[in-house]
Amino acid sequence: MKQLKKLKAEMLAQPDKQISLTDPDARSMKTRGNGIVGYNVQTAVDVKNHLIVEHEVTNNGSDRGQLSSMAKKARQSMGLEKLEVVAARGYFKSEEIKACDDAGIITYLPEAITSRGRKNGKFTRQDFRYLPEADEYLCPSGERLYWHFTTKENDLDLHCYWSFAACSSC
Repeated sequence: MKQLKKLKAEMLAQPDKQISLTDPDARSMKTRGNGIVGYNVQTAVDVKNHLIVEHEVTNNGSDRGQLSSMAKKARQSMGLEKLEVVAARGYFKSEEIKACDDAGIITYLPEAITSRGRKNGKFTRQDFRYLPEADEYLCPSGERLYWHFTTKENDLDLHCYWSFAACSSC
């Protein structure tokens, strides 16, 4: 009981009220599943020299909010004015991409796949093909989606395309 009381005091003294007996840096993190006790390491690599130029250990279980801060730190560490960043799909978040753009950092990353449509037997955004000459989209069943309107959301222009076909089944 004395040992448990001592551990409780140590735990309550921590800013996040957590303590790990196996790894002092590990913390409970929310992840896609139930969560884990661990940490999320972010790294930025100079592709020319194959060297890690920046790193950070976080207790955030998602990479989605990490892109702009890591890109800015990497640019500063490398002493560059201009930087092009390549990241994995898990970093895709429009606010992070905009923050990079505002800082003059060009980003390349695939869009996140968030739709459950395919599991439900429906088409997803990736199934549609953009036709730039007509400013239209072509759906897999051959129907065209025409530009309908543009709106602003979080300082981003969102272009909305609709089909006039009866597509309720797909």
